[in-house]
Amino acid sequence: MNTHYTEVVIEGHLDLAKGFVMGFLAGRGIEGSAFFDDACHIGGEDDAAGPLVRLLGARGSESTLIIGAGLCDLLAAALDRQPQAIALRIKKVRPVLSAAFTCTFRTYSREVGDRLKAIFGCIPAGVDGNSAFALEEKSDPAGKGHEFFTPLHDYELAGSGRISGSVPGVLNLYQRLKRFEVVDLGELELTYGETR
Repeated sequence: MNTHYTEVVIEGHLDLAKGFVMGFLAGRGIEGSAFFDDACHIGGEDDAAGPLVRLLGARGSESTLIIGAGLCDLLAAALDRQPQAIALRIKKVRPVLSAAFTCTFRTYSREVGDRLKAIFGCIPAGVDGNSAFALEEKSDPAGKGHEFFTPLHDYELAGSGRISGSVPGVLNLYQRLKRFEVVDLGELELTYGETR
C-alpha cells in the first residue's frame, strides 16, 4: 500500500481526466489509489468558488486528483507519449502530507445508527478518529411509536468531531460518510508539502 500521496492538477476536463487515469490504473492492475475532486471535494486552498461550483455541478478546465506518489511520474510519462491525442496536461504537482475533516450527524434510525457505528468502530489504520470524535447513543422506550418529526424518539445516535491522519484512510472514510444524508461533512483539509 502506498504511504506517500501527491495532489496532481491536470489541465483538462474532469471526465476525460478521470477516464484516462482510471484506465491507466486499471491497465496496471492498481485499485483504489486515486481520489478525484468530484468525489472528495478536492480543489485546492485557493478555490473560493469551490462549494458553489460543486453545488451547481459545473466543471471547469482543470481537474484535481490525489494519487500515490510513485504513480505521478508514470502518469506524466503516459500523458507525454500522446500529447496530440489526449487533451490533458499536468499543471501542478505537490505532495499531500495529511488530510482531515470535521463531521457531525444525528439520526433517529437504528439501522443508520448501526451502519455509522460500524464505520466508526473500524477506523482505518493511520487515522485518528476515536480520540477526537464523540458518539452519543440514547434509547428511550417511551418514544416508541411516535412520529418521526416529534421531539420524542425511541432511538438517537449523534456524533461530532474531527477525523485526521493518513491521506488514503481519511479520504476513504470521507467517501464512505458522504453517502449518508444525515452526515454533515466539513471541507476536506489537506496539508501540503512543496509544489514542484
